[in-house]
Amino acid sequence: MKELDTITPHPIVQMCWVVDDMETAALQWVKTMQAGPFFLLPHIQLDDLTYRGKPATLDQSSAVGQWGTVQVELFQQHCHNPSGAREMFAPGQSGLQHITWFVDDIDAETRRLNALGFDTVMTCRLPAVGGLRLAWYDTRKVFGAMVEVYEEGDLMRRFYKRIANAAEGWTGENPVRSL
Repeated sequence: MKELDTITPHPIVQMCWVVDDMETAALQWVKTMQAGPFFLLPHIQLDDLTYRGKPATLDQSSAVGQWGTVQVELFQQHCHNPSGAREMFAPGQSGLQHITWFVDDIDAETRRLNALGFDTVMTCRLPAVGGLRLAWYDTRKVFGAMVEVYEEGDLMRRFYKRIANAAEGWTGENPVRSL
């Protein structure tokens, strides 16, 4: 591997763990890390999904909560399809899968990260936040996890703010919620 430039000048906004049961994992995070509250996002719709450059499908749910200044995502895959999560963790295993940041131009960020030697693992659009594009990159050789990048979007920023605001002054009641 060539000498590595800075991977990101952007702030990390999220860390994601693969889990078998997002509700159980959320309660564990509340108890052991004082993160939360967590909001359940069942069976997230992913449009125009590609995995390693080919059309793909993925059935996954997430629980998201706040941990200090960083959002925590607990990612539960329901299907046996290949994915960036399954590249790292078999069913029954869990661990840190990716970190996330926002960029103004996801195409430019893809070119930059690919030029650094990080392959694109997944791309898709999230219709729940206006069709916002995101991508995962395989950065495991540098720090053992992948990277997720969102293109800037007002709806996604408002979603992040909503999760952060719920954590302000939260005293532990109703730790796992529907969104």
